[in-house]
Amino acid sequence: MQELIEIGLKKVLPGILLNQIAFYSLYKILKNNECIVDVAYTVSHFVAGSIYAYHFGLSSFENKFKLGLLALWTARLAGFLFYYRILRGFRDPRYEVIFVNYKKETFKRDVVVFGQYIFQGFIVLVTSSSLYFLFKNSLNPYQLAILGTSIFWIYLEGLSDHQLQSFKDQKNKAPDSICQDGLWKKSRHPNLFFDLMTWTTIAISSIKSKNDALALISPLVLYYVMARLTVPITEKLMKKKRGDKFTEYCSKTNKFLPI
Repeated sequence: MQELIEIGLKKVLPGILLNQIAFYSLYKILKNNECIVDVAYTVSHFVAGSIYAYHFGLSSFENKFKLGLLALWTARLAGFLFYYRILRGFRDPRYEVIFVNYKKETFKRDVVVFGQYIFQGFIVLVTSSSLYFLFKNSLNPYQLAILGTSIFWIYLEGLSDHQLQSFKDQKNKAPDSICQDGLWKKSRHPNLFFDLMTWTTIAISSIKSKNDALALISPLVLYYVMARLTVPITEKLMKKKRGDKFTEYCSKTNKFLPI
């Protein structure tokens, strides 16, 4: 526990915050597109993982494999967000709601957004903490097999993102239409569920002793953020735009579980 705190505060947190500040600078360069914060979140996890990996050594094939899986998750999610959100100029209505009070006050808005980037950095420090245990421990074949299933979850998260994006790209669809294609038939947030499964898999596969159970803090905090912040804001906007149609969709569709 002491080593985790020491490495986290002295090495990982500075790296994360530098990455967050770099992405805030990109946010200003690209004309204040708040969606960049989601890309920063993803890349900051890779920064944290890289620091843990180099601290414990990358000489073994095992740790290279672990870092490769993290790179795969990062490249998939960050690449998707950057292409479909940033390059296409998409404006996320969730952030418009958050910053609506600062629409005409540029300086105050910039201060609040900068604070969001820094605060998110501290959240990443916690949600990436399972990576400390992942790179510290040498895993047995059973644990490596569990970790390997993360490829499956990464694929399904990508599939759900693709299905939603394909729905959004459809022309001539009704303004109040709701994506119910593929995985979205069974879950209102399948992409979040599979992302949570990825980090749960990382945490579980990293546990070799009772003390290592602290790795579970990562997916637990991630779930809390999803359940208490991301989902409520998203669904409030969906309800506002689609009314009773969205209420009906919620009544017959699970929030997370795609079953």
